[in-house]
This record gives sequence, C-alpha cells and structure tokens, in this order.
Amino acid sequence: MNALANIPAYILCGGKSSRMGRDKGLVILQDKPLITNIISSLKKITINIFLVTDNQDYLSFGFPLLSDNYKDRGPLGGIQTALNHTQSEKVFMLSCDIPLLTVDTLFTLLKKAENDAKISFATSGKNWHPLVGIYSKSLLSAIENAIENDRLKLINFIKEHQYQEIEIEDSKSLTNINFPEELKQLEQIE
Repeated sequence: MNALANIPAYILCGGKSSRMGRDKGLVILQDKPLITNIISSLKKITINIFLVTDNQDYLSFGFPLLSDNYKDRGPLGGIQTALNHTQSEKVFMLSCDIPLLTVDTLFTLLKKAENDAKISFATSGKNWHPLVGIYSKSLLSAIENAIENDRLKLINFIKEHQYQEIEIEDSKSLTNINFPEELKQLEQIE
C-alpha cells in the first residue's frame, strides 16, 4: 500500500494503566521508557507522530500531545481523537505498551493493508492486536456514535466494520505489557 507512505502515527498513551499501577508508556525497560522503541520504529516510516495523552511528562519525547475529545472512553476515545485530528485518509494507531514493536511489523502492515479495509490490524495466530493497526478516517462518525451510545468495546466495533487481519510472523514484536510481572519477565528475556 504505497499510497500510505509517511502516514501519520498516533500512539495511545492515555489509558488508566490500572493493572500496571503507573503510566505504561513511561515504565522503564532496559533503562528506557516503553514508548521509546515504538517511537524509534515509527520514525523509520513517518515524521508525523502524535501522542494521545494529557500527561505532560510525554512532552520530553518531542512530539505533539493530543487530549482525548471524549475523556475516559477507552481506546475508542483515543482513536476518535486521532481521526478527528488527522487530515489523512488513514492513520497508524498504536498502544504505548508494545515495547518490542519492530519496523518490519510496521512495514508488513503498510504493505499488506488493503485500500478498502476500514481497519487493518496485526494478528498472531488467533490473537488480535487491534492497537497495532491502520484505521480509516471514514470511521470517525461511527466511532463517535459508538462512544455516545456507550458501546466502547473496540473488538465489537471492529466486527461491525470492514476489517482485515494481517498475520505477523514475529509475534514477539506484538508483546503487550499490562502487569508488572510481565515487565519483569521481559527484562529477564532481553
């Protein structure tokens, strides 16, 4: 999908992080915040990177911060903020807690994303990774409708729209960190 070269990327950093107990993107792994590797991978694809968060600590990364238009509405709220902000037809949507994300995974998504899919996202086996994906701006009104009607489950929203699963061979690059124990396990492996 060459038409998507240099598409903007939005990293969702505004979650409650209740399972981790602190802001996940800023949790330290190998002397660096989790979000650092995500940004490094993205910079090889796009210069247009935005962080969806109110946390001013993220200013140190040098990218614009966007506050959710709909507060405390989960990932759909962050996606709405991104799609409302962008002028592009499609955007990368990523969570801040995938520290092993590789540029190869991002290139695979770009290469295999179909133009007519409203949402193209990474999968590994039967596991969906909807916050490693490409979303169409045309979803904006449907997302707003879902939020306003309190239908906030991202998976349910995806199933209601034209989506594409993209199998990622390097499933390790999709590792998501939610709990302190998972972080400790990852530190021992790395």
